[in-house]
Amino acid sequence: MTILGDSGFDMPLSPEPGINFDRVHFSYPDKSPILTEVSWQLPRGGSAVITGGVGSGKSTLLYLAAGLIGPQKGNILLGGFPITPLLPSERFRHGLRVGFVFQEGGLLANMSARANVSLALHYHADVLALDEEAIEARTQASLEQAHIDPHDWDALPAHMSFGNRKRVALARAMAIRPAFFFFDDPDVGLDQRTALLIHELLCKLRDDPDVTLLVATNRGVLMERLEIPGYRLGGGSLTTRTEVHSIFPQAPVAPSWPAPGR
Repeated sequence: MTILGDSGFDMPLSPEPGINFDRVHFSYPDKSPILTEVSWQLPRGGSAVITGGVGSGKSTLLYLAAGLIGPQKGNILLGGFPITPLLPSERFRHGLRVGFVFQEGGLLANMSARANVSLALHYHADVLALDEEAIEARTQASLEQAHIDPHDWDALPAHMSFGNRKRVALARAMAIRPAFFFFDDPDVGLDQRTALLIHELLCKLRDDPDVTLLVATNRGVLMERLEIPGYRLGGGSLTTRTEVHSIFPQAPVAPSWPAPGR
């Protein structure tokens, strides 16, 4: 299978397509381009870290990869499917289960921790073949996996610490058992205990062959812990990173390459 771009250039996909960018361009009004003709791919089951300076567009790249926003030019495929034209229910039916943890958590303010986690399970209950009892069981299991105290399960986000909100967001993402997992600045602003917990969960996701993991971070300690390929975003392009502590771009990324080591 190939991606046919606007220019007619065919970019071969990996045998098990994961995240594929084909000559993608994106910019905000009156801002320098975040991506300029960027072609990049992360094979299914692979993991990678995206780094970059403040305002470089790390979060935007994750939004694009997850299908939360669409490119202005080029194509983005997730699991071999063009992601942006598909409705959430259609994505789910194609096996494109996307878990996304936003930098600030992104919880719904008028819903409890329990309700935030169970929301997607209710929405996709038919595809997941879950009844109310199964939804509640999976919700509780996800909250426990994220080490949320049961006393906080019915609390609103406004009554939670920042660390707890981030962990509830993690539980919400894990509840659907995603095939694609996106995490924006996982440990920024967290206490050491919560940061270590999130590092451990990210390592488990990294080691799961059924999960494609993309993390945006500049934290050297997390990059060292994950030991996965890293790419730096800046000036509209992606460049490979050879040192976890380096903030300087290395060799330009080619349009496609063999699967990186896990």
